[in-house]
Amino acid sequence: MKLLITGATGFIGKELVKKFDLENITIFSRKTNSNINTINCSLEDLLVKKCITEQYDVAIHLAGLAHNNYSLDQLRKINVESTLALARQLVLKGLKRFVFVSSIGVNGNKTIDSAFNEESIPNPHADYAISKCEAEFELTKLTKELDFELVIIRPPLVYGKSAPGNFKRLYSLVSKGVPLPFGLANNSRSFISVSNLCDFIALTVVHPKAADELFLVCDDDNVSTKSLVKLIWKEKNINSFLIPVPVFMFKFLFELLGLSSMAIQLFDNLEVDNSKAKNLLGWHPNQSMIDVFKKM
Repeated sequence: MKLLITGATGFIGKELVKKFDLENITIFSRKTNSNINTINCSLEDLLVKKCITEQYDVAIHLAGLAHNNYSLDQLRKINVESTLALARQLVLKGLKRFVFVSSIGVNGNKTIDSAFNEESIPNPHADYAISKCEAEFELTKLTKELDFELVIIRPPLVYGKSAPGNFKRLYSLVSKGVPLPFGLANNSRSFISVSNLCDFIALTVVHPKAADELFLVCDDDNVSTKSLVKLIWKEKNINSFLIPVPVFMFKFLFELLGLSSMAIQLFDNLEVDNSKAKNLLGWHPNQSMIDVFKKM
């Protein structure tokens, strides 16, 4: 089986490459890798030239713009238009399955009464999530025009050693051991370790029942911000304490500072139901958050 992976040099991609025989992998990257076959193109190049010159059986698309400091137009150009161009070029060369790693942000930025599942109505808030939602829609339309299988995966925040972004910042802050004002942050949020996510992605590459399906995946155990801090302290043998500051005070302060989205991530619920992935594909997350923290 010939496999193409985009975003293979990123946080998730580096872990994912380990799941496959390197002889069967080609990566899509501007940087040449001496150990892996490489297509030296950028996502922007896909919009102006043919980058795909041979046939692949399956493609896993991880690459894209991942931060909200880009405009919606910039995000659409790369996350939507380039994604569609990539899929089209691959399918016209004989691609059988396109695995698209999207984001739980497509569903929304928090849950109220119940966990998100595959039947939940999309409700993206941030521009990044909007671009991912539009890419899902356009890829689904493309399956009606061209003959290929589409798998869409929406993970929540992905964590692990060398994780970037908000998790890295929170982990670094907590690791300092200073008292933190999260004593009343009893929310419930789903996460997924990078290893668990890559196990699932690898499964969707080969499992026949994954064809033309949407999956929401996460670790089995939800955690609160309060319990997350305590887990990190426990594994790093840090003796500190949490200050019980009322959540509404935090939210008010964060809103004044223009940090409402950060307040939502720290204090609101975001729960994911991973039962479809388990029941349909027989997948089970092998790592717990404690397992990961022990290695960090």
